[in-house]
Amino acid sequence: MAGDSAAEEELILRYSHGVSVIIDRIVRSHSAAQDVSQETFRIALEKIRSGHVRQPERLSGFVCAVARNTAIDFVRRARKTLPLEDGLNAEHIPDSAPSQLEELLNQERAAIVRRIISELKIKRDRDVLFRYFIAEEDKNKICTDLDLTRTQLNSVIFRASARFKELYVRLVGEPEQYFRIVVVGLGDFFVQR
Repeated sequence: MAGDSAAEEELILRYSHGVSVIIDRIVRSHSAAQDVSQETFRIALEKIRSGHVRQPERLSGFVCAVARNTAIDFVRRARKTLPLEDGLNAEHIPDSAPSQLEELLNQERAAIVRRIISELKIKRDRDVLFRYFIAEEDKNKICTDLDLTRTQLNSVIFRASARFKELYVRLVGEPEQYFRIVVVGLGDFFVQR
């Protein structure tokens, strides 16, 4: 990827929404979040170019970590430079750590996702959803292990995701919440166990 502008654009397109979700939760300011997002991709691309990413299959986790760290650093710097006049102080900047309620909700969502994946009837669906979305394995590795072409794997992922959604809506009954869980990232829920 180092120096390949098409690959860099693809990385930004692929991760921009997830990075925005992470940053928005921490920074809570749309204009600042845009700046932090740009800084996140600058740092991530710089580290990728210099070879700091030694495990390409963990690229998603790496980009998420850079986003989280960049946003937290932004909040820390904002707290240090916030003027103390007119009764304002660093306590007015929201804490970047998730609240107890957010932690509890994340744990509940994780349990729901784990339960639904475990209840999928087709073992390959369970395996592919876990390996691609949660373990973030490289598609080429999954293709090799399952003896599939990349096109076939994309079809399996699409069908498994549709079955996951159908089961989720049937068991939980909240179709609008399904999209929130998927957008946040299935991997986040399994990592938090």
